[in-house]
Amino acid sequence: MSDKPVLSLPSTAEETIQVGVNDTFKLQEMGPVVINSDGSMSRINNWHEMNDIERANVNRILLKRNRERLAELKAQQSATN
Repeated sequence: MSDKPVLSLPSTAEETIQVGVNDTFKLQEMGPVVINSDGSMSRINNWHEMNDIERANVNRILLKRNRERLAELKAQQSATN
């Protein structure tokens, strides 16, 4: 058996909230979703270590790149159908 600690998600706020089925919310502590070129999704591992300027730059770049990758993946999918 390994002696490595088990990793967990970041702790949440002390209060709880009710979330409806159609409600949306952001998981800011986890960072933005990265759309990889193969269509898989991931997150940025060091998001919690970045300062506000770095996070803003990453968000700006990822928004553009994710849109481009999604458009390319949709075009590939429609070409195969």
